[in-house]
Parts: sequence; structure tokens; C-alpha cells
Amino acid sequence: MKSMHGLWVIGLTMLLGACADTPAGPGDPASSATPSAKPPIAADTEKTAAITARLDPNETICRRQVTTGSRFAETRCQTRLQWDLEQREARKQTEDSQGSITPPQP
Repeated sequence: MKSMHGLWVIGLTMLLGACADTPAGPGDPASSATPSAKPPIAADTEKTAAITARLDPNETICRRQVTTGSRFAETRCQTRLQWDLEQREARKQTEDSQGSITPPQP
């Protein structure tokens, strides 16, 4: 019964979210794009960067991580700065490995 209630809540939330995001019409002033307008992705990135800049880099954050091949989660505690550096390094390694594939030479 609880799962049925949860499904109703999720469905209602999705329905209300879809109704709130109505496209702008041709006469709507919000629909006219100016050349200096930033794309939504860039605006989100700047907003995230501003929020992160206000957060304390020395705050200790603990996360539970499951190791592949193990049923037990491991709790790791690091500062916000250490988590950020680890995430950046992982992203850099992924981008480097994906970009380093060269096509075969004939």
C-alpha cells in the first residue's frame, strides 16, 4: 500500500512539473532571445560554481561507498576540498582516456 501511495506522489509531481514548464509563445517577451543571453547550461555551471565557492573547503564530509565485489559499504571521510580534487582527477583521467584513442593508420 505504501508503494502505491509513493507512485501516486511521483506521478502527481511529474504532472505538476510538466504543467509548470509551459513553452513561451511567439508574442511572449521571454521568448525573444538576445545575442548576449547565456545558454542555460552555462548559467547552471556559474550558479554551481558560486555556491561551491561559498562552501567551506575544510568541512569534513563522510560518504559510504560500496566496493565492487564486496557486500559491505566502506565509510570514507575527507574534506570537501579533497572530495573535489578526487572528483576532478577522476574526470580528467576519464577524459584523457577517451580522448587518447587514435584511429588506426592505413
